[in-house]
Amino acid sequence: MIEKAGVFGQMNRPPYRTLRLRVFSLFFVILLLLTFTACSTETDKESIRIADYGNDGADFARELAKKFPRREAFTGQEKDASALIAERLKSFGYEPEIQEFKAVAGDGSTKASQNVIVRLDGLGFRYAPKSKDATDQATPGRADDLVLVVGAHYDTPSVHLEPNEEGYTEPLVADGIHNNASGVAAVMTAAKIMREMKPGYDIIFVFFGAGTDSFAGAKHFLNSLSNEERARIDAMVNVGPIFAGDKVYAHAGQNSVTGGEYKNYANRRKLYQMTDIFFEYKLNTRNGYAIYTNQASFIASTRTGKSGIFREWTTKLSDHTPFDDAGIPVVFMESGEYRIKSIEEVGLENKNPLFMASEGVISGTQFDRQSTLEDLFKDIEEQSARQTLPVDWDTQETQEEETDGSVDEDEQQRIPRLPLRVNNTAFVIVQLARKGPLDYEFDG
Repeated sequence: MIEKAGVFGQMNRPPYRTLRLRVFSLFFVILLLLTFTACSTETDKESIRIADYGNDGADFARELAKKFPRREAFTGQEKDASALIAERLKSFGYEPEIQEFKAVAGDGSTKASQNVIVRLDGLGFRYAPKSKDATDQATPGRADDLVLVVGAHYDTPSVHLEPNEEGYTEPLVADGIHNNASGVAAVMTAAKIMREMKPGYDIIFVFFGAGTDSFAGAKHFLNSLSNEERARIDAMVNVGPIFAGDKVYAHAGQNSVTGGEYKNYANRRKLYQMTDIFFEYKLNTRNGYAIYTNQASFIASTRTGKSGIFREWTTKLSDHTPFDDAGIPVVFMESGEYRIKSIEEVGLENKNPLFMASEGVISGTQFDRQSTLEDLFKDIEEQSARQTLPVDWDTQETQEEETDGSVDEDEQQRIPRLPLRVNNTAFVIVQLARKGPLDYEFDG
């Protein structure tokens, strides 16, 4: 009787209640499907690799290092390297300017070098007030003439070799793949991509000569600009050696330090935009690439004598320094390690035991060599991959016997360190060139 009562109860249910139940069930199923689809789409988006620029940038770094391994400041190899850079830029459709200059070298003599410069017009920015202090009164509706300078020095540091106890001096093998062929390759890749993916800023790409000799090329370039041209520069991005250091860092300039815990936000805005790009595009999840900021947080002094929290900036000097000294906001990208406890540790690049002989420094040492570094990081990546793969020891022997030498999909997608860092650094610069000043948006 209980079963019959249930059946008759359903048969006697009013039609509108049955219809409502069916509609609700259908709605619930559709909602589940939409949720699943949305999650699936989001997962697919995160799994899509971006900054997929191929090997051209890394190959150019290798070519620069191989052909001109001793392209030290003011040398013939440095001059030949500038010609190689100019030819590559021409192949992208640019018209390079070779800016020759003379400077007093470290030994006190006057020597010659050259910068390689190309320019690219941007699409500009439109006024789009978002900040609480924004106002439409007397505010230009557009910003079409702002300039972003993107640069890297292409010379490489000299390497000082000491003879051993028997008077033997080892052969010089360093080729500067790290310092600074890798930085040059990132800027070169950004220049190539921006030919198609137009920036908001007018871009000046500068490949600095004699960067390792008191950043002579950067000084000359800045001094060659008129006051009007300087006033148009909204920011400068300097790409240093990004290949071999433990992590990729981005720093604001020392001109953003105002004392104590205080900072000049306007002069750090470009740094914050860069880290926003990293998070927005989930570069660590998608590509295994991360941008760090210095979080050491002890008290340190700037070149001008101000003391401030050593956070988000560095005491390292490079091609950005003349711009920093001129009050222009800068972002300095490099690779290294800033988990340090004192200012004396600044300059540490890699904590791998291989570099103990040079106290963790790669730039200006015999370790800055393509074959040494690429072989090392290949071994590290392969070891890391093996450690993350689950192993069934009961079937391992059978699996090894059946292996045909093919590479699985994950292995095919694993990108070596040099192209990974070159391409992703270039990607961030390309996106940054579309991030305008406060309350302005890219108009493209």
